Amino acid sequence: MATMSLYDMPQSPPNFDRVGVFYMSFCATWTALVLAGMVFLVANRRNPILKIRGLPLSLSAIFMLHLYWILAQITYPIGMTLPIVLAYDIQYFFMGIWFPLGVALFHASNSRFLYVAQLQKQYISSPTLRRKRSGCNGGDTSWLCRFRNLDYPTKILVYIGLGMILQVLLTIGMWFACRKYHPTFGIPGTELKGSTIAEQLLDMSQGWEWWPSALWQVIWTWIIAPIMIWKAWGIRDTLGWRFQTIGCCLSNLHATPMWLLSMYLPAFGPMNKYFTPNQWIHLSVMMFEVFTILVPCFLVVRQQSLRKKAANSNAKWGTTSLTTLRDTHSSGCKSASLAEKGLTIDVLLKKELGDHLFTMGALDYVLTENPGPLQEFSALRDFSGENIAFLTSVSGWKTLSPWPAGTDQGASAEAAADRLRDAFTQALVIYTNFISPRDAEFPINLSSRDLKQLEAVFERPARILCGEARVDPATPFDGAETRSASDGDWMELAEVAGRIQYAGEIPDGFDAGVFDAAHAHVKYLVLTNTWPKFVAEMQQQQSRFSEDSERSGGTGNSGSTLASRVSQFIHSFM
Repeated sequence: MATMSLYDMPQSPPNFDRVGVFYMSFCATWTALVLAGMVFLVANRRNPILKIRGLPLSLSAIFMLHLYWILAQITYPIGMTLPIVLAYDIQYFFMGIWFPLGVALFHASNSRFLYVAQLQKQYISSPTLRRKRSGCNGGDTSWLCRFRNLDYPTKILVYIGLGMILQVLLTIGMWFACRKYHPTFGIPGTELKGSTIAEQLLDMSQGWEWWPSALWQVIWTWIIAPIMIWKAWGIRDTLGWRFQTIGCCLSNLHATPMWLLSMYLPAFGPMNKYFTPNQWIHLSVMMFEVFTILVPCFLVVRQQSLRKKAANSNAKWGTTSLTTLRDTHSSGCKSASLAEKGLTIDVLLKKELGDHLFTMGALDYVLTENPGPLQEFSALRDFSGENIAFLTSVSGWKTLSPWPAGTDQGASAEAAADRLRDAFTQALVIYTNFISPRDAEFPINLSSRDLKQLEAVFERPARILCGEARVDPATPFDGAETRSASDGDWMELAEVAGRIQYAGEIPDGFDAGVFDAAHAHVKYLVLTNTWPKFVAEMQQQQSRFSEDSERSGGTGNSGSTLASRVSQFIHSFM
């Protein structure tokens, strides 16, 4: 054996001892569990908890990482059945290309959390509507401008693609340069060293060609991951997304140091025989899968339970809840201004209301009287601020839009047409801010049928408004200061509707009820998703406040309502 080289080493039969059987059984069991979880997530992909995560990116990352994890689990039982150099070739390319790409995709998926959390603050910082930035108009602008207009996931994939091209070229170049993998060519001095098989195996696993992969791991785990933890620490969402992101980052910190220690410290030699150095990395891969697949599955099941509770309560008490709430408020509040005193939320937390809280009537009551705390909660905690903003915007549009008066009131046809155009302009801005998949930063979750109906009414005018369609020289927008999306600014409802007026043909399907189906659909989504969590949060805050008051021996500050306390609590995490 002293004169034998790794190139001459014979292949061995599979090693199915107790350890080998354990690895194979564990690999099959865990793989089946992960696949079942992935299928469950895909089947429930329209659930708000999952839809906002961007499942294609996260599941693609998990798929790549899990394939590498499988490779590590079968190394002990069947690794020696391959020619030893071929086995190290496979390990080298997986470690140098496949694994860094999987980790990059995974962190790109998690970084979406920070992006969404930041953008959702727009629904708190300004009460007006907003829509996606757009600073370019197709092929008429530079490639750099068009790149800046790409959505966040696409940009991340472009950056990852560029980085991986560099990594692939580096990995392949070093493989060709290193003679230990192919003794007939390569840079002199890079041959396999060692006079024994053990020394040659050690040289094969500790060469300089492994360091670019180690550098990738250090960058992701000890530079990018701590930054993500720091940025995500103050965010308290109801979707488990922060928990997932921080958990994944923390569970990966041990991987690179332990991998290096197990490779270079002789004390790990006996352990490496059964638990290879790469297994330290794959422990973090398993934790990735727990936080990315199993935890969201649990959250979806819990959300379905809350949704069922809200639906049952609404079916049971929906017709009487609004009357009960108004009666409760009338008996408990002598002042007239709910909006000023913020008592709407306090009234909802009276114990005698019971299941009346989980009804459409209770939701309507808050949306009508004081939607501010619910808007804050949905944006900063539930990442669904667009839903509440859409509901309040449509309600305001129907109430305040200059709809044409009837002929019995003496309105001229010309005046009625002008009012109709004003109403359509405002509705068009609502469409581009909340509904259009091409324009809205967070399009509301509508059925394909409802979306097609609204697109038939608004899509062509929206393309003109957003500067992405060729228009007739006789511009369809009349106004002293028209503005297109090429200005690169956020378009706000009050500003747009006040500065431009749609002058084109108004579709036949436009009327005061054009948003009714979408409004009802979104309101029911809020009732069964955001509203139960909001009520539970308010009740928890009330319980904590009562406990603090009892411990302090007082009743608390009567001038501070629960609504204001909740607002302060939410803003503390912005």
